[in-house]
Amino acid sequence: MTRAELDEVIRTTLTDRELEFERTGEGSYLVSLPGTHRLATPCWLVVGDHALLVEAFVMRHADENRAELFDFLLQRNSRMYGVAWSLDRDGDVYLVGRLPLAAVTPDEIDRLLGAVL
Repeated sequence: MTRAELDEVIRTTLTDRELEFERTGEGSYLVSLPGTHRLATPCWLVVGDHALLVEAFVMRHADENRAELFDFLLQRNSRMYGVAWSLDRDGDVYLVGRLPLAAVTPDEIDRLLGAVL
């Protein structure tokens, strides 16, 4: 699929699922996922050269119980679908995943966004 076709699949999927989103460029979307613990979780969907990136900020670095938090996140990674817990250099926590462009379908986008939630 071309970048324009992938862009259309993503836009249509987000619209059909009635999700709030902002298109920031061709193949680049900031999606607002409704939540129960938080009002919303912002999630990026970005078409790259080889994969669709999904990335969501979860929390700022932990000041306390860092070792326990990291243990929890690493144990959860083995049960996650399509995304994994990661840390930036400041210790902030994200969910990050990549989907091969050939696998980008409405159902897979829905699964990935569900995994982020």
